[in-house]
Amino acid sequence: MGVQMPAHVINNDRDYQQWLSQNPDGFVVNTTRSPSPRYMVLHRASCRHISDPMHESEGGGFTERDYIKVVAQDVASLLDWIAANGRPERTFSSECGHCRP
Repeated sequence: MGVQMPAHVINNDRDYQQWLSQNPDGFVVNTTRSPSPRYMVLHRASCRHISDPMHESEGGGFTERDYIKVVAQDVASLLDWIAANGRPERTFSSECGHCRP
């Protein structure tokens, strides 16, 4: 069994796009720049709503303005992160209805 890597925050679009390309089977939590327990949405890394530049026409729209991304290879690591950042019940505020993580 492999070692679980902890979730980490990405707040740079270049690094985020690189992580997505290197981790197509990973998971992403989209949250506000100052993480809000009311908005911590789970997506698959392959979800077009958090990866397609067509959804963010201006540079920096994915991670450098209003939002940040928390990324991990597994959902358990993201549950640990959200529990430490305002959602101790270890639930996402929602899960994407498009990619159905």
